Amino acid sequence: MDTTVSSQNPDALKVIIFRAAEAIVSELGASQLTFASLSERSKIEESTLQQMFPDRDALLTAMIEYRLERFRVRWGAYESVLPDEPMRELKALLLSNMSESSEEKNLDSAIFAAAASNPALLQTSADNVEGLFDILEKSPLGLAQAAILFFSVRGYRLFEQLGMCPMTDAQRTEFQEQVMRLARMMHEQRNGE
Repeated sequence: MDTTVSSQNPDALKVIIFRAAEAIVSELGASQLTFASLSERSKIEESTLQQMFPDRDALLTAMIEYRLERFRVRWGAYESVLPDEPMRELKALLLSNMSESSEEKNLDSAIFAAAASNPALLQTSADNVEGLFDILEKSPLGLAQAAILFFSVRGYRLFEQLGMCPMTDAQRTEFQEQVMRLARMMHEQRNGE
Protein backbone atom coordinates (compact mmCIF):
# COMPACT_ATOMS: atom_id res chain seq x y z
CA MET A 1 0.00 0.00 0.00
CA ASP A 2 1.50 3.30 -1.08
CA THR A 3 0.89 6.19 1.26
CA THR A 4 1.74 9.53 -0.30
CA VAL A 5 2.16 12.97 1.16
CA SER A 6 -0.90 14.20 -0.73
CA SER A 7 -3.18 11.36 0.41
CA GLN A 8 -2.74 11.85 4.16
CA ASN A 9 -2.32 14.64 6.64
CA PRO A 10 1.46 15.32 6.66
CA ASP A 11 1.52 15.40 10.47
CA ALA A 12 -0.24 12.02 10.68
CA LEU A 13 2.15 10.64 8.08
CA LYS A 14 5.13 11.84 10.12
CA VAL A 15 3.78 10.07 13.21
CA ILE A 16 3.54 6.82 11.21
CA ILE A 17 7.11 7.31 10.00
CA PHE A 18 8.49 8.18 13.44
CA ARG A 19 6.80 5.19 15.07
CA ALA A 20 8.16 2.87 12.38
CA ALA A 21 11.63 4.38 12.87
CA GLU A 22 11.37 3.92 16.63
CA ALA A 23 10.42 0.27 16.16
CA ILE A 24 13.33 -0.37 13.79
CA VAL A 25 15.85 1.15 16.18
CA SER A 26 14.32 -0.62 19.19
CA GLU A 27 14.27 -4.03 17.54
CA LEU A 28 17.28 -3.94 15.21
CA GLY A 29 19.52 -1.06 16.27
CA ALA A 30 20.17 2.44 14.93
CA SER A 31 22.41 1.22 12.13
CA GLN A 32 19.41 -0.56 10.56
CA LEU A 33 17.38 2.65 10.21
CA THR A 34 17.51 3.17 6.45
CA PHE A 35 14.94 4.50 4.01
CA ALA A 36 14.54 0.95 2.68
CA SER A 37 13.82 -0.53 6.12
CA LEU A 38 11.61 2.42 7.00
CA SER A 39 9.65 2.04 3.76
CA GLU A 40 9.13 -1.65 4.44
CA ARG A 41 8.05 -1.08 8.03
CA SER A 42 5.82 1.97 7.43
CA LYS A 43 4.42 0.86 4.04
CA ILE A 44 5.37 4.26 2.66
CA GLU A 45 7.35 4.36 -0.58
CA GLU A 46 11.00 5.38 -0.32
CA SER A 47 10.42 8.22 -2.78
CA THR A 48 7.77 9.66 -0.47
CA LEU A 49 10.09 9.34 2.52
CA GLN A 50 12.87 11.09 0.63
CA GLN A 51 10.47 13.80 -0.49
CA MET A 52 9.71 14.50 3.17
CA PHE A 53 13.26 13.93 4.47
CA PRO A 54 16.13 14.43 2.00
CA ASP A 55 18.48 12.21 4.03
CA ARG A 56 18.74 10.21 7.24
CA ASP A 57 20.01 13.19 9.23
CA ALA A 58 16.96 15.23 8.17
CA LEU A 59 14.74 12.37 9.35
CA LEU A 60 16.53 12.16 12.70
CA THR A 61 16.42 15.94 13.15
CA ALA A 62 12.66 15.87 12.49
CA MET A 63 12.32 13.05 15.03
CA ILE A 64 14.15 15.14 17.62
CA GLU A 65 11.91 18.14 16.94
CA TYR A 66 8.84 15.90 17.18
CA ARG A 67 10.12 14.54 20.49
CA LEU A 68 10.72 18.04 21.86
CA GLU A 69 7.25 19.19 20.78
CA ARG A 70 5.62 16.25 22.57
CA PHE A 71 7.65 17.15 25.66
CA ARG A 72 6.54 20.80 25.50
CA VAL A 73 2.89 19.78 25.19
CA ARG A 74 3.14 17.47 28.21
CA TRP A 75 4.99 20.15 30.18
CA GLY A 76 2.26 22.68 29.38
CA ALA A 77 -0.42 20.19 30.41
CA TYR A 78 1.23 19.69 33.81
CA GLU A 79 1.68 23.41 34.26
CA SER A 80 -1.99 24.03 33.49
CA VAL A 81 -3.22 21.69 36.26
CA LEU A 82 -0.70 22.49 39.01
CA PRO A 83 -1.59 25.17 41.56
CA ASP A 84 -0.47 28.69 40.70
CA GLU A 85 2.53 28.97 43.01
CA PRO A 86 6.22 29.85 42.58
CA MET A 87 7.33 26.22 42.09
CA ARG A 88 4.74 25.38 39.42
CA GLU A 89 7.04 25.71 36.40
CA LEU A 90 9.83 23.65 37.96
CA LYS A 91 7.42 20.97 39.19
CA ALA A 92 5.84 20.76 35.74
CA LEU A 93 9.29 20.41 34.19
CA LEU A 94 10.21 17.56 36.54
CA LEU A 95 6.88 15.77 36.15
CA SER A 96 6.95 16.03 32.37
CA ASN A 97 10.42 14.45 32.34
CA MET A 98 9.31 11.59 34.56
CA SER A 99 6.08 10.72 32.76
CA GLU A 100 7.24 9.71 29.31
CA SER A 101 5.59 6.91 27.40
CA SER A 102 7.54 3.88 26.26
CA GLU A 103 7.30 5.28 22.70
CA GLU A 104 9.07 8.44 23.79
CA LYS A 105 11.74 6.45 25.59
CA ASN A 106 12.29 4.41 22.41
CA LEU A 107 12.53 7.62 20.40
CA ASP A 108 15.08 9.00 22.85
CA SER A 109 17.07 5.77 22.55
CA ALA A 110 16.98 6.03 18.76
CA ILE A 111 18.21 9.61 18.89
CA PHE A 112 20.89 8.70 21.42
CA ALA A 113 22.13 5.84 19.24
CA ALA A 114 22.13 7.92 16.06
CA ALA A 115 23.95 10.78 17.75
CA ALA A 116 26.80 8.42 18.60
CA SER A 117 27.80 8.51 14.93
CA ASN A 118 26.72 12.10 14.29
CA PRO A 119 26.98 14.34 17.38
CA ALA A 120 25.71 17.34 15.37
CA LEU A 121 22.23 15.79 15.60
CA LEU A 122 22.16 16.76 19.27
CA GLN A 123 22.34 20.50 18.52
CA THR A 124 18.54 20.83 18.55
CA SER A 125 18.41 19.11 21.92
CA ALA A 126 21.35 21.15 23.21
CA ASP A 127 19.57 24.39 22.29
CA ASN A 128 16.50 23.16 24.17
CA VAL A 129 18.57 22.27 27.26
CA GLU A 130 20.04 25.77 27.32
CA GLY A 131 16.49 27.09 27.59
CA LEU A 132 15.78 24.64 30.39
CA PHE A 133 18.78 25.94 32.33
CA ASP A 134 17.36 29.45 32.10
CA ILE A 135 14.20 28.11 33.74
CA LEU A 136 16.20 26.29 36.43
CA GLU A 137 18.16 29.45 37.19
CA LYS A 138 14.96 31.52 37.53
CA SER A 139 13.22 28.94 39.72
CA PRO A 140 12.62 29.79 43.39
CA LEU A 141 15.32 27.24 44.28
CA GLY A 142 18.03 28.84 42.18
CA LEU A 143 20.17 27.03 39.64
CA ALA A 144 22.18 24.77 41.97
CA GLN A 145 19.25 23.23 43.85
CA ALA A 146 16.96 23.07 40.82
CA ALA A 147 19.75 21.41 38.83
CA ILE A 148 20.10 18.72 41.53
CA LEU A 149 16.47 17.78 40.98
CA PHE A 150 16.69 18.09 37.19
CA PHE A 151 19.82 15.93 36.91
CA SER A 152 18.33 13.33 39.24
CA VAL A 153 15.39 13.00 36.89
CA ARG A 154 17.52 13.07 33.74
CA GLY A 155 19.92 10.47 35.19
CA TYR A 156 16.98 8.22 35.99
CA ARG A 157 15.76 8.63 32.40
CA LEU A 158 19.18 7.89 30.96
CA PHE A 159 19.39 4.62 32.88
CA GLU A 160 15.95 3.71 31.55
CA GLN A 161 16.97 4.57 27.98
CA LEU A 162 20.01 2.35 28.26
CA GLY A 163 17.90 -0.48 29.67
CA MET A 164 19.88 -0.42 32.92
CA CYS A 165 17.15 0.64 35.34
CA PRO A 166 16.06 -2.33 37.48
CA MET A 167 13.25 -0.42 39.20
CA THR A 168 9.77 -1.90 39.34
CA ASP A 169 6.74 0.25 38.56
CA ALA A 170 6.15 0.71 42.29
CA GLN A 171 9.76 1.79 42.80
CA ARG A 172 9.51 4.24 39.89
CA THR A 173 6.39 5.74 41.42
CA GLU A 174 8.13 6.06 44.79
CA PHE A 175 11.13 7.73 43.10
CA GLN A 176 8.86 10.25 41.40
CA GLU A 177 7.03 11.00 44.64
CA GLN A 178 10.34 11.45 46.49
CA VAL A 179 11.62 13.90 43.85
CA MET A 180 8.48 16.00 44.28
CA ARG A 181 8.74 15.83 48.10
CA LEU A 182 12.37 16.89 47.90
CA ALA A 183 11.43 19.83 45.66
CA ARG A 184 8.83 20.95 48.22
CA MET A 185 11.23 20.53 51.15
CA MET A 186 13.99 22.46 49.36
CA HIS A 187 11.56 25.28 48.65
CA GLU A 188 10.35 25.34 52.26
CA GLN A 189 13.91 25.41 53.62
CA ARG A 190 14.94 28.15 51.23
CA ASN A 191 12.00 30.29 52.35
CA GLY A 192 12.35 29.46 56.06
CA GLU A 193 8.91 27.86 56.24
